[in-house]
Amino acid sequence: MNRRAVTHQKGFTIIQMVITVAIIAIVTTFGVLGITTARAEFRQQSSARLFATYIEKTRADSIRRHAATGDESSIETFGPGTTTYAVSMDFGSGAVETRNFQLESGLTFSTAAKKVSFDWRGRISGAWVFQVFSEQLAKSLPVDVSGSGDITVGEQHFPDQLIPPVEISQVTGDVDADVQPTPTPDAGSPPNPADPTPTPTATPTPTPNGNGNGGSGNGNGNGNNPTPTPTPVATPTPTPIQDPGATPTPTPMPPPCLSSISPGALYLSQSASGNQTGTATFTITNGTGVRTISATQAGNGNSMVLSLSLVRLEGNGSSILSVTTKHGSGNRGVFVVEVAASPACGSTQQLIVSISN
Repeated sequence: MNRRAVTHQKGFTIIQMVITVAIIAIVTTFGVLGITTARAEFRQQSSARLFATYIEKTRADSIRRHAATGDESSIETFGPGTTTYAVSMDFGSGAVETRNFQLESGLTFSTAAKKVSFDWRGRISGAWVFQVFSEQLAKSLPVDVSGSGDITVGEQHFPDQLIPPVEISQVTGDVDADVQPTPTPDAGSPPNPADPTPTPTATPTPTPNGNGNGGSGNGNGNGNNPTPTPTPVATPTPTPIQDPGATPTPTPMPPPCLSSISPGALYLSQSASGNQTGTATFTITNGTGVRTISATQAGNGNSMVLSLSLVRLEGNGSSILSVTTKHGSGNRGVFVVEVAASPACGSTQQLIVSISN
């Protein structure tokens, strides 16, 4: 009896292969995403620190040159969504010149346009926060400049906005009571014998008219008789006859649709419970039809929560815009909120929102 040897084959099934390939694909995807995110964070950190370095250089240049008023070194940004900043300082030529620099790809400024100038002591007029926004990461990295000129990246080590304003007391009683003012002579007081005698002014003698009757030369004593002024008679205006071939007068157009927002600026805080939310009213006048209202942060930022009481307005009306702050260092600064209607009604309205700690 012939017996066939049983051959045992070893290998993987198709299901096992599919599962293995899927696991490899998932791990590779997460790895690529992690590398991409890390590179985006590196670009954001690098650009923000380079920007902060130029701020330090402008400050040092003003101090070195003992910059006079109007000749200070400065750095300027141009509003949300822009990538350019201008540096004005002495780059070694002996004179102040302006050079433009760019953020890296995928990065923009999310704060309002601002020019920061350093005086000869290295100070600025008020603390300011620049925000470098990454579109890929959907977050901002702050660059803080304190009033004394200190620069920090990512954190706020010199929170000028948390320092309450100092009230200056009014100074009174700063006049010496022992010093008596020199009295001013009164016009009705008796003359001083020491004063010089005033010279009398001669009165002109009237010239007679020669008629003896008190008239003006007519000899009858009755004076001049005025000539009566005739009363004008109104001339009737003829009614023009419409020419059949003339162009008809055009019908006046209705007034254009206009939009407005009030107030134009909000000052909010991340920590003060009573000042974390503010409102502004968006109003449409001379409107017809239905319009859709939208509110967005300029530059595609997301540093605050925006909500509208009415998204659709028919004809004239108003919608209340509510702005609520978010916590985090990337949500501080001065931002621009754009409110518009579709179809358009006038120009897009801008609301300036200043958010402090």
